[in-house]
Order: sequence, then C-alpha cells, then structure tokens
Amino acid sequence: MNGLKHGLSSEFVPEWCAVTALVLLDVLWAARIPVTFTITRDDFLVLGLGLGACWGLRAMRLRKGGLMAEYFSLTLTATTAICVLSYLCLASSGPLVDARLMAMDRALGFDWLAGYQFLSAHPGLKSVLGFAYGSLVYQGLYFCVLLALMDRKQRMRDMFWLFGLCALFACLGTLLFPALGPSKFFNIETHNGFVPVMEHILSGRDLTFALSGMTGVVSFPSFHTAMALAYVWAFRGTGPAGWAMAGVNLVMLLAVPFFGGHYLMDMIAGAATMLLSLAMVKYAPGLWAMRGTGRRQTVAAANA
Repeated sequence: MNGLKHGLSSEFVPEWCAVTALVLLDVLWAARIPVTFTITRDDFLVLGLGLGACWGLRAMRLRKGGLMAEYFSLTLTATTAICVLSYLCLASSGPLVDARLMAMDRALGFDWLAGYQFLSAHPGLKSVLGFAYGSLVYQGLYFCVLLALMDRKQRMRDMFWLFGLCALFACLGTLLFPALGPSKFFNIETHNGFVPVMEHILSGRDLTFALSGMTGVVSFPSFHTAMALAYVWAFRGTGPAGWAMAGVNLVMLLAVPFFGGHYLMDMIAGAATMLLSLAMVKYAPGLWAMRGTGRRQTVAAANA
C-alpha cells in the first residue's frame, strides 16, 4: 500500500496545476470561437505510458526513473496545451504585420532573400543547419533523461517554467503581431508546412484540427530562438554534454530565419523573450518570498 501511495505522489505539483489552468483556458477560449480540435484515444497513448512508467518506477523506489517519466509526461501535456493555445491566438488575431517586420529587417541591413539563396546554393551547409533546427525535440528528451539521472530536479523545474513563459509570450505575440514570415512575403515555396496551416486558420473557414497533427504557428517572437538560448542555459554545468548542446544551439540560431521562416526581428524578440522569462524564473520567487516575509514582519509588529 505504501508503494502504491508513493507511486502516485508527484514531484511537480505546482507545475501540474499550471498545466491544468492552461488546459482550462484552452477549453474556455475554444468554446467562444469557431475552432474545434478532434481528439482520439491514441492522443493519450504516449501520455498514459509516461504516467504509467512514472507510477511504476516510483512504486519500485526508483526515484530518478520516476522523475524522468513524470517530467516527460508534464512537458508533453504542456506542449500540447500550448500548441492549442497558439492556434486559438492566431484565430483571434488581427491584421498581418509582415510588411512592418520586413521594413525593420531592411532597416537593420538584414537580407533574408540573399541568405536563403546562399543556402540553396550550398546543400551541405543547408543539411547541417536543418539538422540543428530539427534537434529541438530531441534536446528536450535528452534534457529530461540527463537532468533526471543527475538528480537536478530544481533545474528541471526552472526549465519547465522558462519553457512555459517563453511559450506564453510567443502565443501573445501571435495574437498581437501575426505574420506569415519571409517565405510567404517573397512567394517562395518551402518544405515547411506551417504557412498553409496559418493561412487556413486566418481564413476562418473549416477550423477543425486533429490534436496529433498540430504544427507551429508562432512567428513573432521566434520560439525556436528563445528555446535555443534557453537550452544553452539549461545544459550549463553538465560537462561535455553542455558544451555540445551549446554548439548545436548556436548553429540552430543560424538556421532559424530560413528553416523557421522568421524575420530577424522575430529572433531579436525571441531573445528578449527568453531573457525576460529567465529573469522572472530566477528572481520572481525571491521577490515573492521577500514580500511574504515583509508582510509577516508587519503583522508581528502590529501585534507586538
């Protein structure tokens, strides 16, 4: 009985509460606009396996394994809820701001089209950048495994909140500053499937999407930029693995404009988003604790 009770316990109670609140926001928002998400039992298969592994490993007193499985399940649920929120934000957004973003890029001297043409002429370099750009999911899985084995639960919690805040800022940017990206601006067909999905959402017609088939619809700020910098921070102090991840993410930053269909301004905003989110993760708990201490001291002085 004690093993079962231990297996059902959680190491991330505040984080699960935040994800639950996010899911409720998605449900309430979706009920107010003509967007529908189809859900099947298969959509819960991986999550069910993750939670089952978590409970089983905890029941067997394999704490690090349980920590790994629970964090995987937590981030999977959060990622799905955030993807849904991004669709809802884009469906509720206003006029596109591509012309303004392109004008700012040109004012900064950034020539997206020239960079795209250069990559097209160098397939080897393009393959390297494409690999780095597509590594984000695998970095998340590796982070989950490595940090759980190192028993760095606080770092895992910090990364969860950093990821969540960056994603919420990205969704807010999608709502306020929707854009289709440079490839659409220059009428260039790419292998990225997100532009047609974004156009479909913005059309306002037949807005029914499969939960398992969602893709990224965030342009400004660049979420890939925010996460590339976030993982450089998150993997710090892990030895050679940390240096390797830093190298991959620096290469990813070079890939973001062309594989993610982003303006340079998207990337600048993404970097600012990450720094703001990191400041909130690192300093907000301390400020809240100081506020609570000050309040207790005030009450104690009043009762003295």
